[in-house]
Amino acid sequence: MAKARVLDTAALIAWPMTELSGGLIVRHQEEELLRISPDRAALLDSMGLVFCQPNQDSIDLAVDAAKQSGDISGISETDLALVSLALERSALLITDDYRMQNIASFLDIEWQGVSEVGIREVWSWTLVCSGCKSEYDAPESTVAKQKNYGECHDCGAALRLKRKK
Repeated sequence: MAKARVLDTAALIAWPMTELSGGLIVRHQEEELLRISPDRAALLDSMGLVFCQPNQDSIDLAVDAAKQSGDISGISETDLALVSLALERSALLITDDYRMQNIASFLDIEWQGVSEVGIREVWSWTLVCSGCKSEYDAPESTVAKQKNYGECHDCGAALRLKRKK
């Protein structure tokens, strides 16, 4: 029996419809697809996809992993739900999103790119002051579109997300 596949929105857009049948997705992807590709969204019901919602335990594990890696601030709730679903169902996660691949690797979830090769190593993140270079723990919540991580407690300069060395 073939392994279940959790499909990121990139797969819904890029893959042939014949490849999508039986793929697991979450409801919020319907909104994303409507925004990104209305023509493809109109065909959503005919793609043979299975709508699922991960349980809270899986979501909590994915959120904890995203916090530990520092990826939480750059990932959407929809993407966290997809990682959670892949974890819960022991499914193959199909995504080109590097943060999703990073969290999946952190959780030992098998993943595959949609049209990109994907990450080569797992990264962790930290906040660094753009002024005095003080380091702080990575954010604890999603702020993906804002890129506003606050100000340094020491000098008041803006904080930036940076890969831990």
